[in-house]
Amino acid sequence: MASEDAIRQAIIIAGGLGTRARSMTGDAIPKALLPLAGVPIILRQIRILAREGIQHVRVLGGHLGSQLEPALGPEAEKLGIRIEVFVEKSPLGTAGCLTTLDMTAGDVLIVYGDMLFDIDLSALTRHRQQFPAALTIIAHPNDHPRTSDLVVQKSGYLQRLLPRKTPRDADWRNLVPAGLYVASEQFFQALVPAQTADMIHDVVPRLLERSVPVAIYDTPEYMKDTGSPNRHAAAEEDLRQERVHAAHLSVRRPAVFFDCDGVLNEDVGGHGVIHPDQVKLIDRAGEAVRLAREAGFLTIAVTNRPQVAKGFLDETGLDHVLGRLEAELAEDGGVLDRIYFCPHHPDKGFPNEVAALKIDCACRKPGDLMIRQAMSELPVEKSKSIIIGDSLRDIGAGRKAGIWSYGVRTGYGLRDEKSYPTVETEIPHADLVFDTVYDAVRFQCGYQEIGKALSGAIDERLSSTAGPLLISICGRSRSGKSTFAHAVQRMLSETGRRVLRLELDRWILPLEHRRPDMNAEERSRVELYPEIVSMLRRSGQVKAPGYDAASRGRLRGTTAYDARDAEVILMDGIFAGHASIREQVDMSVFVEASQQSLLNRFHTFYAWKGLTPVAAEALWQSRIQEEWPRIDLQRKSADIVINLEEAIL
Repeated sequence: MASEDAIRQAIIIAGGLGTRARSMTGDAIPKALLPLAGVPIILRQIRILAREGIQHVRVLGGHLGSQLEPALGPEAEKLGIRIEVFVEKSPLGTAGCLTTLDMTAGDVLIVYGDMLFDIDLSALTRHRQQFPAALTIIAHPNDHPRTSDLVVQKSGYLQRLLPRKTPRDADWRNLVPAGLYVASEQFFQALVPAQTADMIHDVVPRLLERSVPVAIYDTPEYMKDTGSPNRHAAAEEDLRQERVHAAHLSVRRPAVFFDCDGVLNEDVGGHGVIHPDQVKLIDRAGEAVRLAREAGFLTIAVTNRPQVAKGFLDETGLDHVLGRLEAELAEDGGVLDRIYFCPHHPDKGFPNEVAALKIDCACRKPGDLMIRQAMSELPVEKSKSIIIGDSLRDIGAGRKAGIWSYGVRTGYGLRDEKSYPTVETEIPHADLVFDTVYDAVRFQCGYQEIGKALSGAIDERLSSTAGPLLISICGRSRSGKSTFAHAVQRMLSETGRRVLRLELDRWILPLEHRRPDMNAEERSRVELYPEIVSMLRRSGQVKAPGYDAASRGRLRGTTAYDARDAEVILMDGIFAGHASIREQVDMSVFVEASQQSLLNRFHTFYAWKGLTPVAAEALWQSRIQEEWPRIDLQRKSADIVINLEEAIL
């Protein structure tokens, strides 16, 4: 974009009586000078504006406004920008006050004086060129959409404004005006001089009535009103935790991609969710989204919505369904930065179907177009991003997009192999499977802590030894072996190490081929381990038969492991440190947890597999007696014993 199109001027609206902030200001200073982590809020604003290229700032003061000019003068000189202060003689509202200023050519950024923000003005300028308008409302999702003003947009432009005090008969999408705007000369010409007017209640509705274009700029960047004590305290905490600039569009950060039905909200079966009242959150789903966002991850939903193509939902109906989901998540502090949906469906034959949407597309999962679109629009750090899904379609989409793919045992529980598209060459395999979305997010937030000890030891070994290093990770069932192995795999991969994780569970004998008298080593096919290790050492390649943990049957196809380029091979399984291969293994790790933790995890795991509590308890007792003594022999020869008592499985 040409430099003359850049936003070079700003107006800070710092008037008002500061009633909400009076307990903090003591009515001795204007609210714009209220310190935020030791620095007056307006100085923080001006520093951001100067950094982003603003050259001229006009400040509209009100109550106690005479204090502003002496406070801002030294800052203006230091930053090399021009600052002018104007004090209202009488309050004219958030829009009426603008009529006291002379109009200038070009776009103007309008900022409310109690906003802590850090946004990329170059990205905003590009959006202005793509979506020209008299006014651009900078908007974002927040954690209280039901008590906030909402904007309803279509194709980048405002369609409807829903003020917070106006009764609503439905939930709408969580998109809230943030207290920042970009205004053109056309906007200023539409204002009525010396007339009290509010931006949301008066001016924007008038623009809509006259069909004057108002654009919506939806950004995940940091913008927070600090006018009340609670919000002021929250903003100070965000500054301490360095969350403010971390959300700037120039800063790449990992994303957590969430599927919706079966992951965030309950899967209702049939044609899926077609009414907002069917949206029921899965336990701790809102907490999971909040945890991800507080950890600095982008939170993005990617969801197939074939109900639109089938004619069960129109665009407004889908808005209400997704709006309900967003509002319910927000009740627990869970805020989704974006929701991408695919409205298509390839099969025809529904009475009210939408012909234009009955197509094969690249966005319907296991297609990865929604993920790729998010990566093109948001600053996603791909190497540390994940998708969490209940369906093999979600795992397939993550695989195609090249991100870590985690399953959950809610919803489909990854049991949808029969409906997986036959055109796909193979059934995808989740990197890990968790009980719930909350558990998956906890792992995403904590995997570095889980894997740091072993990954550090491996790095040290590789500094003096040529790879590949063969590391075995063994232990009792449900002790956390796979969780630990994957955490180490991720940490090493993220530092540039070439890592192969080989899961010996792929060789487990399917249930239908087992004899009643088989022991644990026979069920695990330990007799094949020496040949597996030999092939890895000799040719670097080995093929594994498919084993489905959910059904305890065989999966379609095989899995090819290729270690020819690997520096590290992580081999995990209950007998990965077995005596028959111990001498061929460079380092052996035994993973353990308390019997009570193992019991809890075991019953949850086998409930997912479909066993009754009675059957699971019988199996548990047999494992203690027959399996554990054989597994525990490996502990004596392990190089490292690690306890994952608190690990998420």
